[in-house]
Amino acid sequence: MRIRLVIALSLAALLPLACAPPRSPGEWRETLDVTPTVLAQLGASDPSVAVGPDGAVALSWVTRDSVGTDAWVSVTRDSGSSWSEPVRINERRGKVSSYPESRPLTAWGPEGRLLAVWAAARDTGAYADDVVARTSADHGATWGAVVPLNSDHTDPNSTYHGFATLALRATGEGVVAWIDGRSAKVPGGEPARAEVWATRTRDGGVTWDRDARVVGEVCPCCHVMLASAGGTTVLAYRGARDDLRDPRLARSDDDLLTVALDTLVSADRWRLAGCPSMGPAVVAGREGGTIAWYTGESPDDSTLGARPAPGLYLSAWDASGVPTGSPVPLGDGLDEANRPLLAAWPDGTIVGALGRPKGEPERRAVALRLRAADGSLGPWTAFGDDVRGAALATGRPGRAWLVRTEGPREAPRVRVVRLTR
Repeated sequence: MRIRLVIALSLAALLPLACAPPRSPGEWRETLDVTPTVLAQLGASDPSVAVGPDGAVALSWVTRDSVGTDAWVSVTRDSGSSWSEPVRINERRGKVSSYPESRPLTAWGPEGRLLAVWAAARDTGAYADDVVARTSADHGATWGAVVPLNSDHTDPNSTYHGFATLALRATGEGVVAWIDGRSAKVPGGEPARAEVWATRTRDGGVTWDRDARVVGEVCPCCHVMLASAGGTTVLAYRGARDDLRDPRLARSDDDLLTVALDTLVSADRWRLAGCPSMGPAVVAGREGGTIAWYTGESPDDSTLGARPAPGLYLSAWDASGVPTGSPVPLGDGLDEANRPLLAAWPDGTIVGALGRPKGEPERRAVALRLRAADGSLGPWTAFGDDVRGAALATGRPGRAWLVRTEGPREAPRVRVVRLTR
């Protein structure tokens, strides 16, 4: 039976679950379940996780009831041994628009400042959402005012804004980008094609520049992702021209004020008139980075010659934003691999995906593997069962955080695992 949130929040001590999965062989020395007790029986989903420069970790999730959807944040400053009391970050009860591809996100700025970004549902229009932000100056204990980021939020005919992504540096400088449907002029509905718009902050999210268009011809129903390193910001997204859903990468040297290069990552020629609901993942370093994506079947595959087989792929890109080498398939050891995850690692990249471990056809897990600096891939390590979504973050050297939603749709559960290599 689902426990009501008001009862769960009355727990004074938010200690981690006592049970922990066994240690994984090979690359992970320890995998410890540090799920807050408040989430042990709570019907929660769409989690995200962010690690701050001081080691603090912010966990966000949503709950749903007859009123609507709410977003919550809890913070640990002792590696998951204890968690702060969850705080609802949406002021208007039930007015969060969330699902695995477009969930609330958090990011850390300087001196314990925490930024939260999400899609806020309007009172009218099934897809009439606005992208909003809110900040905390005290590690998530108290929060300032909710700030709308899309400049057309007062226009009653304005349409969809969502799939927000953010890249915030420890200095407090950063950018939020989202999929924006205003140019399609479909009030209250989802457009067939969209654009990416963005806005910048220089103080951890307290104030924002006016938003501006970044790229067009974007898939309107696949998440976009930002990554930043040094003075370079990259945006990974799917195109939409001619219903081709192939991955693209846009590079900027001024937080998306201008785009220096917008390139096709892989000419997969995945043609789909509908919604893939699977966007790319990307990480950035000073000398380039990594992008991962899923490509599916097309109705006209037989006429397109050497199309890649449906599945999950990865490619490196150089400092200019140009892909290098051929795409690397990631389906070995994991059937039906999709929904890629990436996180930076000191000597490479953590690669994640949802899928079914080989030999376990009934199990749908989230799996992780390490990609070394030389491009070699380690084995998959699978977590959970009946997994419907996941997020990944790294912070201190040798440590990663994996959050996932699992269980039936009517009674989902969020789990948190701390991994040490």
